[in-house]
Amino acid sequence: MVDPAKEVAFGAAAGCVGKLIEFPFDTVKVRLQLAPSRLSTLQVVGSTFRNEGLINGFYKGIRAPMVGACMENAVLFSAFQYGQEIVKKTTNWERNGLPAVCASGAFSGFAASFVLTPVELVKCKLQVLNLHTHSKTASYGSVVARIMQKEGLFGLWHGLGSTLLREMAGTAVWFATYEESLAALKKTYPAAENTNCLLSGAAAGFMFNLSIFPVDTVKLMIQTHDVTLPALEKLKISQAVATLMSRKGGITNFYNGLSITLIRSIPANAVIFYVYEYLKTNF
Repeated sequence: MVDPAKEVAFGAAAGCVGKLIEFPFDTVKVRLQLAPSRLSTLQVVGSTFRNEGLINGFYKGIRAPMVGACMENAVLFSAFQYGQEIVKKTTNWERNGLPAVCASGAFSGFAASFVLTPVELVKCKLQVLNLHTHSKTASYGSVVARIMQKEGLFGLWHGLGSTLLREMAGTAVWFATYEESLAALKKTYPAAENTNCLLSGAAAGFMFNLSIFPVDTVKLMIQTHDVTLPALEKLKISQAVATLMSRKGGITNFYNGLSITLIRSIPANAVIFYVYEYLKTNF
């Protein structure tokens, strides 16, 4: 039986810890994805540190994502548990079988997208605005106000379609990788519970980002086009894909920032699953 209060609390705690670890990496990833020309990770890290410092450069805009990470992971884990209950009642699949886990993961990603879209919209805009000298005073409040003024309340869900695509597919992979990895490791190393959990979480994060990274790049372009492509009033998914393909490098532009994203995903997701499982086991 799912305990809603515990699922929400444990997921929220896990999300907060994971966000603190991954956010500086995410800032670099966003700038790599949106750079008009190919830059190395070290170039972006060096430029950000020299021009903006450690906190203002790498942690700019973290407040909204921190709140978002709490809500996102609370929804992800609780929706996943409810999804498994629904699957168990309506299908012949085993609760922990791969089809059930994928279906529950997709349901979880669908639910989380509605929480995640406005948070990521503001976060991405802040990370990109910080590159412009005239925008270094941009804040969470000013970005939200600007969106509301131009597009109204529903403007905060700009990019929902691409977020749904990313989260439904990616979260299915995320939970499936975790469950399958954990089951395999338990058979081989039954006594190493903590290590098995950490390794499975790391594998889940790695596979999530590897599987959906091109969609993430498209989503990012759609959500920040008013800063990076101000001539366009709106940017559709097809236009974002065409723009990326037209730049030097072609299809490789969809993978700018992949390496640092995969690196950040390993410790962040290991910690997310570990904290969640620890709290669930002990409280």
